[in-house]
Amino acid sequence: MIFGTLNNEHFTQPLSNTSIYGTQTLQQNTTVGNVGYSQAFPTGTSFSAILDNNRGATNSPNSILNPTLNSYYRVEMQQQLLAGFGFGPNLRYLRIAKNNQKISDAAFKLQVVTTVTQIENMYWDLVAAYEDEGVKQRSLDFAQQTLDSGKKQLALQAIPAMDVMKDEAEVASREQDLTIAKTTLQFQELLIKNALTKNLDDPILEAMPVRPTDESTMKDTFAQGQTEDMIARALRDRIELYESDVDLENRQISRRAARNALLPSVALTAFYGGTGLAGLQNPLSHIPSTAPEDFGGAVRDAFNNTAPDYYVGLSVNIPIRNRVAKSDQYRSELETRQAELRLQQLKKQIRIEVRNAQYALTQSEARVESARKGRDLAQKTFDITAKEQELGAGSNYQTLTARRDLAAAESTLVAAMTAYQKAKIELDRAVGSTLEANAISIESAKTGIAPGGQ
Repeated sequence: MIFGTLNNEHFTQPLSNTSIYGTQTLQQNTTVGNVGYSQAFPTGTSFSAILDNNRGATNSPNSILNPTLNSYYRVEMQQQLLAGFGFGPNLRYLRIAKNNQKISDAAFKLQVVTTVTQIENMYWDLVAAYEDEGVKQRSLDFAQQTLDSGKKQLALQAIPAMDVMKDEAEVASREQDLTIAKTTLQFQELLIKNALTKNLDDPILEAMPVRPTDESTMKDTFAQGQTEDMIARALRDRIELYESDVDLENRQISRRAARNALLPSVALTAFYGGTGLAGLQNPLSHIPSTAPEDFGGAVRDAFNNTAPDYYVGLSVNIPIRNRVAKSDQYRSELETRQAELRLQQLKKQIRIEVRNAQYALTQSEARVESARKGRDLAQKTFDITAKEQELGAGSNYQTLTARRDLAAAESTLVAAMTAYQKAKIELDRAVGSTLEANAISIESAKTGIAPGGQ
């Protein structure tokens, strides 16, 4: 810090004794111009340097010089030896502030991960609703074709009216299933649009359909890796763990600073300075002057060690029953232990989440395989009954039943595929690879430049 002062003062004082100043009314004009510099260092060291200058004019005949020019400089250094010594207590708040910024950045990144995870789950719910709507539509189309064929056969009196009534009931049931599937799809579309747009006030946007570009598939087995490797990766990459690590570091910084504050205050102080005097001979004085006449001479004499001023001292301050510092130290110790406990609990929770996500993915893979085999079996059954009907060995009702079973098996497969996709999403989140799996860069979001861009 650089500081300075500049002032001028006129002073008049009636005197009852003339032996000191030689006049009954003392008049003084004083002009002061000072400049200084001070700085504190993270080691507990403080440094300061001042240069004081003043010009004084008086009506006293006892003053040898009039005006009198004074110049004084001092360089001072102080070092804390116990309390306040070192980088820890002096950089405490700066380090905590930097760590808080890291925590804020991590919280933003965690919010991005949470948002991406939610959008991914919503998207696969949309895919499931879209594919299930197609399953229900194909089932209704087949039931309607069977009903139309049955009506023609009834007109030819080739089948009883009861068969046609069963066909009509089947069509009504399939229409109900299709209506439920369409409304579910519309609701999922609304959720996606609500998540991706600021508002839904535009009726055109609200009515616009949303069509997914992906299909629920499981062509390749998801590469899970060894459980311990994935846990190690989660312990390395999970943002929540990083936040807890930084928070624990803050607690430890505060604890060390609180412990330091309990120590006695011991300060080593040293300074060196010098004084210079100059001015014109006072015509009222009978004593000749040997001092220089200008400010340059005063400054030169201040720095030539003709009038030195130096000091070395050690000050000690030992607090007795320092309750404030002790309470801060107790609180910091408790906060540190709580942060350590939270960190360990979070590590255990992450281990459980990774294992649970792996188990869920394995179960969903088995569910997909089972649903796929069930769908294939239902498809073969339907093909056989349809062929038998063409050859006159089966009935429309049997074929409709087989087609209904096929639709149910297809819906089961869609649900299993969706559960599989969500299990992969959850495993990515548990391991801490959500952003990497979706090629999302936080740095590019900050700079506004896409990866690979200029």
